[in-house]
Amino acid sequence: MTKHPSTPELAREPATLAERGRRLLPVLGSLQGYIGLVLVIVLGVTTQSEIFLTEENLTDAVGAFASRGILAVGVTLVILTAGIDLSVGSVMGIASMAAAMMVFDHDMPVWQIVPLCMVLGALFGFLNGVGTAWLRIQSFVMTLAMLSIARGLDKQLSNNEAQSTQPRVGDRLTENAESFQLLGTPGHNVLTALLPGGVYFPVLAFVGVCVLFHWVLSRTTFGRHIYAVGGNPTAARLSGINVSFVVIAVFTLSGMLAGFAGPIDAAYSASADPLAGTSYELDAIAAAVIGGASLAGGRGTIVGTFIGALILTLLDNVLGLNDVSSNWQLVIKGVIVVVAVVLQRPDLLRRPSRRAPPEDRTTAPGGSPEPGGGGTGGGSDGEPPSAPEGDAAPRTPHQTPRREPAAPAPAEPAERPDHTKENEAP
Repeated sequence: MTKHPSTPELAREPATLAERGRRLLPVLGSLQGYIGLVLVIVLGVTTQSEIFLTEENLTDAVGAFASRGILAVGVTLVILTAGIDLSVGSVMGIASMAAAMMVFDHDMPVWQIVPLCMVLGALFGFLNGVGTAWLRIQSFVMTLAMLSIARGLDKQLSNNEAQSTQPRVGDRLTENAESFQLLGTPGHNVLTALLPGGVYFPVLAFVGVCVLFHWVLSRTTFGRHIYAVGGNPTAARLSGINVSFVVIAVFTLSGMLAGFAGPIDAAYSASADPLAGTSYELDAIAAAVIGGASLAGGRGTIVGTFIGALILTLLDNVLGLNDVSSNWQLVIKGVIVVVAVVLQRPDLLRRPSRRAPPEDRTTAPGGSPEPGGGGTGGGSDGEPPSAPEGDAAPRTPHQTPRREPAAPAPAEPAERPDHTKENEAP
């Protein structure tokens, strides 16, 4: 007799294929940065092969995104502790305005401007850390408030007007203004005495920051503490790690890097705008997430953030070369971030298992089943429900154990009345 497969057996093969697809998601998630970088390069080569791979185009593309890449490194440090920093764009903006005012109004040298801007950014970051660690304010709320504070101070400082970074004496720039151009003005490179043509400073700064903090995270005790706090802050505290210090430190470092990116952005634009850095925090967070950083904390690398920043940099460049609208560029970036998060969390695509609701097996006092309760009394005929062979029937915590009724004792024969005493004489 031929046995026909049942419906579950027919559906078993598609379910297995789906399960295999889900098992590939963690692999894709671990390689998502490299895969995305390759895809963007292939897109650029196939659509704009004559322009895309030229040294001038790549240098300009990376230099334009360098300030946001530096922000992404600081944001990664915060994300590793399960926090978020939304204020880096505004902090970079006020540092940019401060740098422009120092070089234009006070003719200060670069070696003074950059450290002062870094101290200014570190101050904003320190306040973020104190509010998060000591005042117990959620980092999202604290940095959102600091975003508004820094932007308001930036506008008040500049009177809502752009500030030039190129003061002139007659027809020539001042000496300090010319030195300031080396921080990022296109066409002005550093290390020209060592390398032919020199190196564009924003590219050098971005790579240097990535190398430095990659070493901090992978080779220092402080880096291990950052991962420990993000993975399990309670366990980190019990193991002797000063969690509050680590949280304040990473926010301070994030602010310091935002302050460092300020003069670079001002030099690149040759001016400082009160709205400079708007939405830069979104690009920084996107670069960290695309690079594999988990917003839950405890997972991520600077190398991944570097690759994520390169993906966004080259993507902006490719879309611009193909005359894609800036509005659609925002849409594409948002889709990429969603895909990156899904690849990091393959369980998001897993269907929840459907389980039958447990049977109510509660019994009334005395062992008799409660009416309508479906207890040990069983079906309509009063017979107990049959359990599968070899399995014990499940019992709820409030169910009284069922006892088999004891066999009735054999009845003793009734004593026959004795009538002899009634016939005896008194």
